Formats: sequence, structure tokens, C-alpha cells
Amino acid sequence: MNVRTYRADTLQEAFSHAQEEMGQDAVLLHQREVRLPDERGRRSKTMVEITVASEPPPPNSLRRAVAPIPADVANVRPYFTGGASGWSSPGGARPSVDSSDRVSADSSGAIGSLKEDYETLRREVAYIRKLLQRQMQGSVGLPEALLGWREALVDCLLPATVVDELLADLDEVLTPQALARQEMVAAAIAQRLTGQLPPVHGPLRPGKPGAPLVFVLVGPTGVGKTTTIAKLAAQFSVQRQLPLALVTADTFRIGAVGQLRTYSDLIRAPLDVAYTPEDLAAHVAKHQDKAIIMIDTPGRSPTDTEQLEVLRSFIAALDEPHVQIALAAGTPLPDARRIVERFSVAPLRGLVLTKVDETTTFGSACALLADRQLPLSYVTTGQRVPEDIRVASNEELGNWLVQRAQKRLSASLGGRTASPLASTMAARPMQTAHLFAAA
Repeated sequence: MNVRTYRADTLQEAFSHAQEEMGQDAVLLHQREVRLPDERGRRSKTMVEITVASEPPPPNSLRRAVAPIPADVANVRPYFTGGASGWSSPGGARPSVDSSDRVSADSSGAIGSLKEDYETLRREVAYIRKLLQRQMQGSVGLPEALLGWREALVDCLLPATVVDELLADLDEVLTPQALARQEMVAAAIAQRLTGQLPPVHGPLRPGKPGAPLVFVLVGPTGVGKTTTIAKLAAQFSVQRQLPLALVTADTFRIGAVGQLRTYSDLIRAPLDVAYTPEDLAAHVAKHQDKAIIMIDTPGRSPTDTEQLEVLRSFIAALDEPHVQIALAAGTPLPDARRIVERFSVAPLRGLVLTKVDETTTFGSACALLADRQLPLSYVTTGQRVPEDIRVASNEELGNWLVQRAQKRLSASLGGRTASPLASTMAARPMQTAHLFAAA
């Protein structure tokens, strides 16, 4: 089976392109809308992406020329009467059987070829029917080797519709031997999952004196915004020796200003407190000699419309802020969708996934990123400053999810596997020393 992916402005255009390359018998397996980045890395253009499959042409074509039946054969009309002799003819006598009464060898070969072509066509129709059933019925028709994977992935909070899309026709792509090996199936699922995620944001790009990057981190309460700001500030100020300033607008949480001031003193970076949008604008204007200005915001409930409007007014006071949202990795998908929607008080440029060390499932995070096409920028893996933060990788996130599902699958089969997050972290130790060990 030949499977390809095409992108175009419309579904008709994409499918026409597919038919030009794969033939008129191409079958549409899946379609979705994707947002592609422009030359500045911003996602602005929406296109239609389709996945199309086709089978190579059968060796015997239905268009093969059939040899005509000879006239002398066509004029012979023997028939069976069921009498003693069994044969009769219009004259009552049994017709003689000679070479003129036999179907020619060419005609017999043509009939045999037609039977072969009929069987080929029947198999192709059955295959197309199976593809359509899988598209319409999800897990119905999944081979036994994939049923356990489906349950394990759903247990990791990946929506069933997404799981069915990942597993669709996987038994046609992998050989029976590969389907029997968990690591082969895991690698195929992880590759498909990663392909559904938007490109990662990558590390923050500091500006320069006179045009600093104004980085604003928003999000609900308790996701670790202040600690994340401290980790990033330490990396840019201490490790990269860049001029940096901190500003906090979190004047509501008890101890928030004091917590960030402790970090600012340790990295020797100035800290200002903004009580109003005007204060925030003034502090940013004061630090135009810096390469990056990091702004911590108060945590808000996504249901608190009044306070979200206050947050919007603070961000509106800034000129071209770079806004990202912090979200805990274990947040259920319905809540995560609502949080992202409610905190879109300004265009969100990326997502910082926090507390990945505190969850056993990554399905909701993967589904959110794919659904909103929101690029991942950083992941935080603990409380240590600045060690427990790193630039995000779609491959790593996909592997975390699939390895966790594999662990659940192995447990259901009586096997054991290591924790995916622990093994990944052990394989990628941080190279930096603990910045505040002697503080």
C-alpha cells in the first residue's frame, strides 16, 4: 500500500494533486486543518492536510483484450436433457464432439484471466471497505495486537478519537512480526503522534539593548509561573551573562514579591513591582537597556472574568509583548482547553509545560497542543533553580506518552518496564551546577 500526505489551500485542490500522482483510485484516509508558520515563525496560514492511500495496479489488467469466440463454436448449441445419454440436440441425436466443438485455447486462457482479475478486484473492494469501516467505527476491526495499545493510550488520557487515528491501518504499515514487538509498535505510534504536534517554539531569543524581548508568562494559580521565571532568568543572566530585568505584577499572592526578590538578589538582577498597567509600562521603559525583561503575572482562575480583564489591561499597556502560558502537565484536557481559551488575553506565542515530573499521563498535553496548534517551548521537571527546566522537544513528549502507555500495556500482560520520565532524565543529565547550592 502506498500512503502519502498532501497539503493545499482547499480539500479539492489537495485531493486533485493526490490523484494526479497516485491515480484516480486513490482513497482519502484522513483530513485535517493545519496552521503553518510564516517567515517570522508565526502561525498564520491555514491549509488542508490529507492522507491518501492507493494500491499498486494488479499484474493482470481488466482491460486485457479477450480473444473472440470462433463462429463455429458459437453456432454449436448442445444442451443437457437429463436422459440416459444426458445429451441431446435439436435433431435428437447426440452431437459429435470434435475440435470444432471445443472452446479454443485462447478463449479458455482469456476466461481464466478474467477470473484472476475478478478475484483481484474483489480483494481491493474488501480492502477499501475495511478502511472505511475503520474511519467510521474507530477501533472496530483493529487487530488483537493493537487492542491493548488502544486501551493503554486511552488510559493515558489521550482522547479515543485521537487514538483511533493513530492506530488506523497500522497493521497495514507494519508486518505481522513488527506488530508482535512492542518496541516497534511504540516507535510507529510515537512517530505518528509527533507528526500531529505543531513545531516547537524553541528557546527564547533575547533582544538587545534598545530593543529588549519583553517576555510575559501568564497562567492559572499553582502552575509554577514564578519559579519558571526564576529558572529562565538564572539561565539568561548567570549562564549567558545577558543584561536582564525582572518585573512582577503579582501583588495579590502573599509572599509572591518576596519570593521573586530572593531570586533577583541571587542573580543580581533588578526587580520592580507593578501595581497598575501604567506602572508596568513605566518599568519596561526604564529597562530598555536590557536584552530581556521578564514579567511575572498573578495566577487567576479561568472562571474569574473580572480579574482576567485586569490582566488584559496590564498586557495591553505593553508594546509587542511576547506572551506565553504556563500549564501543569497533568491538567485534564477539558480544563486545559478552557484555560488556554480564557488566558488568550493576548496572542499566545508558546506554552511552558510545568510539573511533568508530577504526572503519570501526557495524553491531555499532547491532545491540547495538537488541537490548538500551540507550540511547546519549555518543560519543567522539578523545583531546582535553574536546573529543572529545558527546551521542549516534541519527540521527547511523544516518547513519554507512548512509553507510559507501553508500561501500562506490559503491566496488563504481566510484564514490567521502567518509568519513561525517570529513564529519559537519567539519559539526559543536566550539565549545569546547582546555582544556589551555596546560597
